[in-house]
Amino acid sequence: MTHEFDDREMERLLREEEEKLAQLRELVDSACEEIMGGRLDRQEATVLAQRVRRQAQEIIPDLMDQFDLIYESRFERLISQYIDAAGDGRGGA
Repeated sequence: MTHEFDDREMERLLREEEEKLAQLRELVDSACEEIMGGRLDRQEATVLAQRVRRQAQEIIPDLMDQFDLIYESRFERLISQYIDAAGDGRGGA
């Protein structure tokens, strides 16, 4: 019976981690879409990225180094491509 408990516990933990990652994906995807929409200025987009990071810290506190490696540059690239470029009159595509 202990083995069954361990399997159930492991399944529960895996489900929780999957839910956290899905929540994080939704959060990041939503922010990226908002940035790509071009309705924000650089300051608003930067604040949005910072807010996403704070929320991610609540979801995955032990994985923030990886979050920063992956998403910090992604947000900066999107801001440059869709906001800075639009401000230069070049558009964002």
